[in-house]
Amino acid sequence: MSRTPASRRELVDAIVAQCRTNSTGTVLLHTAVAERLGLNPSDHKCADLMLSQSGPCTPGRLAELTGLSTGAITGVIDRLERAGVLVREHDPQDRRRVLLRLTHTRSPDMHQLFLPLVEKLEALCESYTIAELAIVLRFLREILVVSEDFAQLTRNSPPLPMAAAPRTPAAPSSNERPGMRSPPSRRSGRGARKVAARAR
Repeated sequence: MSRTPASRRELVDAIVAQCRTNSTGTVLLHTAVAERLGLNPSDHKCADLMLSQSGPCTPGRLAELTGLSTGAITGVIDRLERAGVLVREHDPQDRRRVLLRLTHTRSPDMHQLFLPLVEKLEALCESYTIAELAIVLRFLREILVVSEDFAQLTRNSPPLPMAAAPRTPAAPSSNERPGMRSPPSRRSGRGARKVAARAR
């Protein structure tokens, strides 16, 4: 029996769900790579961002690329320097300006780590036509713009309020046994009137 073609709404919902799943998978992939290199995922991706630049960049530029604060980016640079991934250098044109340069000493390690993934991606691309590959490439580029715009909007928005802690029942007093109610402090209604009448 032939399957009814999916509607546009179903396809869009499936794409959104798949993007979410892929995002999680990408985070897990780079976490595994970072651990293999002795880094944490954030530091690893900061080094990757530096690799995409045409030359050395400044700490301020790296903070701009990542959206991290200057204090946070200083910690990243310190850890990458200790790991031998980058070095700090003074700008020969302005000695007050610090430049960050990748050492590329870990490049062979990263190449070996990513080689099986690259080979599998290339094999996967062989199953698509040139026209299909062009659409895939267009989608990947445009979804990156959507993601970057959303990240910027999120950074510029106020933080969400903290969720209220669940209320826990009060503990019974020391002279109250579990399962027993404390006697009422005052009588009310008809019972209270009878007691008052007997007291006269």
